[in-house]
This record gives sequence, C-alpha cells and structure tokens, in this order.
Amino acid sequence: MSTWGDFLSSIPDRLTRDDLSADFVEGIANEQITLYGPQLFAPSEQTTYITTQPGEFFTNLPAGFQQLTYCRVLQGGIWIPVSIAQRYTDILDVDVQQPPFTSLPVSLCRVFGNQFRLYPTPNVSYQVELTIFGTILGPTDPSDATNFWVNDGIVFLRAATCLAIVQEKLDQAQPNSPRVAYWQGRLDVSLEMLQTQAHARTQPSIVRQWL
Repeated sequence: MSTWGDFLSSIPDRLTRDDLSADFVEGIANEQITLYGPQLFAPSEQTTYITTQPGEFFTNLPAGFQQLTYCRVLQGGIWIPVSIAQRYTDILDVDVQQPPFTSLPVSLCRVFGNQFRLYPTPNVSYQVELTIFGTILGPTDPSDATNFWVNDGIVFLRAATCLAIVQEKLDQAQPNSPRVAYWQGRLDVSLEMLQTQAHARTQPSIVRQWL
C-alpha cells in the first residue's frame, strides 16, 4: 500500500528527474487536488473543531471549508448550540461596542470570507465544533496510507501532477511534446474512470465511500 511519501518520491522517478524536491512536487499535487476535486465529489458533511482566542473577532476556518450547517460551543463541559446568523450584518447590528463586548454564552455565529465570527466576542479560549460541508483534502503526513488520494485516486493524481510539472517546468517551450501528450492521455483515462465511478453507477461506488 502506498503512502503519501511514496507518492511524492514516485513523481521524480516517473519523470526521470532528480531535481524535483518533495516540497515542489507536493505543491503541484495539492494544486491538482484543489482543481479536480470538485469534479469528482459532491461536498461531504463532516465535523471539524476550532479554538477561539480571547478578545479576537475572527478565527480561521479549516482548509476545504464550503458551507456551515451547525455550530456548538463547549462551555463548562456542555456543548451549547449556537444560532447561525442569516446575514453577517445581523452580527454587526448587535455588536456595536468598541472595544467589542466580550461575554458568555455565545449567541450568534457567521462565516465571513474564509473566517468564522462569534457574538459576543469570546473572552476565553474554548472549543467550537462546526458541522460543515467540505472537500476531501490531500494528505499532510508522509506516512498516510488511508487518504483517498493515495488509494483510489492515486493513478489520477500521479498523472495530473506529472502533466502539470511537464507543462509548467520541463516542456514549457514545447506544449505539444510527446511527454505532454503521454501524460495528457494518462490523465484523460484516469479522470474518466473516476468520474464514471462517482456519477454513473447506480450502486455505491468506490469514490462515494470516501464522502
């Protein structure tokens, strides 16, 4: 079974280049995951956790976030549900003090851009549980052997990563080179396979198991 580290080291071997660092390959691979992931998956519902900082308006949302569906805050060992404001201005209408009013319990929350805001502004660090729709992210641990992208998606991701490296770095001056054509062909075949699994089967598909 391949790991994320195995995948990263396989790319220079496939391209017969020893000057491609793991960091460079990982960056290109994650770009392909960001680009092609939405073509393969509907957003999946998942639970994630963030920790507030005292007096801070905003907390960064996790990578891959798409939509917030439920929120609760851990206070005194009890999870307290928090209402999601219909509009961000609903929080601005009630949060009129400067410096901001800080208190517990929290009563409203809202996503703003790629950040998350609670009202009142947290006066302590505490844990927030978010139920969200999000994408399937790439691995971050080199020893990860369970992520979709190093299992059912590995052939596609290898082709996409190699093609991008060839187009952007190795054969930039030869857009129709044999190497570009080879990896484009590999990409087309593997992408069609995954799209068929994700969208055309009537029974649960391999791809759907990862949602």
